[in-house]
Amino acid sequence: MAEFSGKLGDQMKEKGWNARKTAHELGISLASFYNYRNKTDLPSYEILKRTHDRWEWNFQYIDFAERSGKAPTESEQPRQYVLPFIENVHESDIQVIRAKPVKPDSLELTVKIRFGS
Repeated sequence: MAEFSGKLGDQMKEKGWNARKTAHELGISLASFYNYRNKTDLPSYEILKRTHDRWEWNFQYIDFAERSGKAPTESEQPRQYVLPFIENVHESDIQVIRAKPVKPDSLELTVKIRFGS
């Protein structure tokens, strides 16, 4: 997040763009731009690839040569099937240890799950 945020700031300075222009050039909403700039959200692979293709950005932990094309959509990704041991877990086997609000629409849960032997 910090690397992408820094690159956005550098791009704005170099081109003399404001936030609205930068968001428009990248094809994202202004809200997403501010989330990326303030390091509160990580851009998707597709956004990272777009900056790589349009502005020739490279990132420390991504090698775009390994993967071609755009990121798969939710419908294209293979379904994750339920593992057999999870099917045997009942509500009484799950204990909520801590619930912490993260955002207005997000909650971080710490849970303890007892798996049958």
